[in-house]
Amino acid sequence: MFTDLWVDKYKPKSLDEITGNKEIINRLKVISKSRNLPNMIFSGMSGTGKTSSALCLVKAIYGDDFMKRVIELNASDDLRKIDVVRDRIDNFVKKKCGDKIVIFDEADSMTNQVQHTLRSIMDRYYKTTRFILICNSLSNIIESILSRCLIVKFSRLQNNDIKDRLNLIIDNEKIDYTDKGIDAICLCSRGDMRMILNNIQAVHIGLGKVTEENVYKVIDVPHPKVIKDLIEVCLKGNINLAIDMLTEMHNSGYTPIDIIETIFNICSTTDFIPEVKKIKYIKKISSYHIRIAEGLTTLNQLTGIVAELCSI
Repeated sequence: MFTDLWVDKYKPKSLDEITGNKEIINRLKVISKSRNLPNMIFSGMSGTGKTSSALCLVKAIYGDDFMKRVIELNASDDLRKIDVVRDRIDNFVKKKCGDKIVIFDEADSMTNQVQHTLRSIMDRYYKTTRFILICNSLSNIIESILSRCLIVKFSRLQNNDIKDRLNLIIDNEKIDYTDKGIDAICLCSRGDMRMILNNIQAVHIGLGKVTEENVYKVIDVPHPKVIKDLIEVCLKGNINLAIDMLTEMHNSGYTPIDIIETIFNICSTTDFIPEVKKIKYIKKISSYHIRIAEGLTTLNQLTGIVAELCSI
């Protein structure tokens, strides 16, 4: 029999159980008490609690009756087709069960044509139906939908909030751990709660004790010490040594996205870089991160960023 996934086992069941973004959660609690729900867009990085917050908000408003009043759709599936959008929503909103809510996950993957159809449906059924759109990027949502919705921006989870949630899981699952192991989980997971739960479960099942060494064995991202040494070489302007270190890291099997994200995390969270240089470093790293995330995953991109850092 398969082991329960902790992502599902510890999924929040109420707004009080949502990790992080306390101000947003408090606003949602006010909305749930007033039961005056506007059309909303939840935007932010993956794993910050957008979908869980939407479902918990609806549960808080309708209680046990929420299953009849809510339909959850994933816009990355069949909802790219206008007919599917129109038929599925029309069939739902015409049900005679009082107020209804449509939750669109991954709404930023819809084409503009489908979004215009959705906008007309929002206008047609505004008396009985509210829409909650969930997306990673607002830039892919058309203006006519943005203007009809309350926009809620979820931020990356902070380590203190993550550790509060992890303490509950550690107690329940009786996990053997070290503080450095938990810090490593937080660093590697980049504020994504789903990734955090998957990573700590993988380490716990695979190697038992959650230590710094075991975390980097299982998650397989560059060790922060290696990245710190690389940054220190860049601070000294030794470009030849920096490129040699980077090439060795790349040849060891680490992907460019793992390397650039670890460099960014170390630059953002350490104090050994002078503040003025840190700002310039983060700006340069971010521009290369975008290129790599968009598909330019070559060693040239990595050597480019190292050369830029050495020249600052």
